[in-house]
Amino acid sequence: MRKLLISLLLASAAASPAIAGPRDDSDRDTARAERAERQQARAEARTEARSEHSERAVQVERARFTGQSHVDGANGGGQFVRSQHIQPNAGPDPRQLRSEYVANNDAGDGVRERRVERRQQVIERREQAVRDRGQRVDNEALRHSDRTLPQVMRTRVPVVSDVARPGTQPRLRVENRRGRDVRWSTNWRRDNRYDWRNWRERNRNRFRLGIYYDPFGWGYQPYSIGWRLWPSYYSSSFWINDPWQYRLPYAPPGTRWVRYYDDALLVDTYTGEVVDVIRNFFW
Repeated sequence: MRKLLISLLLASAAASPAIAGPRDDSDRDTARAERAERQQARAEARTEARSEHSERAVQVERARFTGQSHVDGANGGGQFVRSQHIQPNAGPDPRQLRSEYVANNDAGDGVRERRVERRQQVIERREQAVRDRGQRVDNEALRHSDRTLPQVMRTRVPVVSDVARPGTQPRLRVENRRGRDVRWSTNWRRDNRYDWRNWRERNRNRFRLGIYYDPFGWGYQPYSIGWRLWPSYYSSSFWINDPWQYRLPYAPPGTRWVRYYDDALLVDTYTGEVVDVIRNFFW
């Protein structure tokens, strides 16, 4: 008995290394391939089941919409038969709607015609708006050409007026002017003592007097010798009290050098007549 037990122990010890040894790689690859095949088969089965379920759901929905009931055939395939009792909430038959649309084709043509007509009206209104805009521009350009020119625009001599307005000059205070006119000669420009240009180049800040305030707000007008100014333009606030600091000759009695925008004017303070003009005198 003891010998039998010893022989069994020796046999089990000899077989255990073979059992604990590494498995063959071919068996592992075979098991992996079988597992992949089983997974692929299960995936295909699930896909087929979902497609059959979706198809059956579509057929049932179509049958509910068209008023038909689904009946399984003997071969497992489904077929539709006309239901004898249509559910109250069943939708309309698309084929019936199509037939009604074809029957009422004339009404459809009328709708299309009305749409085309409305679209054409919109296009015409837009074109008319463009034409009206161009006409307004043309009228604006020709507005003054259709009118007779006012007297102030016919000549460079201002119009005599009793009311101060742009392009006019006031009337003389009295018809009989003073017995002696202002005597003035422009030859002073040839005298080197009155070389105001060179003096201005050396004293530029002296000729910067700031912004000019127009008492009427008419804007700059190039006055010439012989024109008469309105008294507001040669009031004391515009006098050049010391002409020599600008290298200008002193004004004779009854006249004043005044600033008019950037010009220097010699004005007869009795009549408002411009006696001499120096344009662009100030900066």
